[in-house]
Amino acid sequence: MDLIEQNLSSLLIAAFVAWIVWKRFVAPKLAGVKKISAAEYIKMSTQPHTLLDVRQDAEWARGHAAEAIHIPLGEVVQRSDEIPVGQPVVVICASGNRSAMAATKLAKLGFASTYNFTGGMSAWGGAQLPVKRSA
Repeated sequence: MDLIEQNLSSLLIAAFVAWIVWKRFVAPKLAGVKKISAAEYIKMSTQPHTLLDVRQDAEWARGHAAEAIHIPLGEVVQRSDEIPVGQPVVVICASGNRSAMAATKLAKLGFASTYNFTGGMSAWGGAQLPVKRSA
């Protein structure tokens, strides 16, 4: 018992890190989510697909991919009927964390080809892809 009490904070930290690793890396792979970089996205962007931004409203308003549809992460499951089926779905957020979670949810709902845009909007802007700002 003393061993557990002495190492409780370390155990809690390890559990938290394991949870983050699971959500970010393991769960998306198990669900069949693929990663896509800005360069790979540019190549696939000429083909039919849906670009889904899962950031919060304020983040969206500050600037988003011009072609994206907006459904915040917390609403993805309830509003999944707004996402076209039968074509790839590329999910983007600020950094890639929330988009990985959203892409995993979509894959579990049966969306066949789901992609997590690596690097998020920072990578999008770095690739000089078009950004639109809400009024």
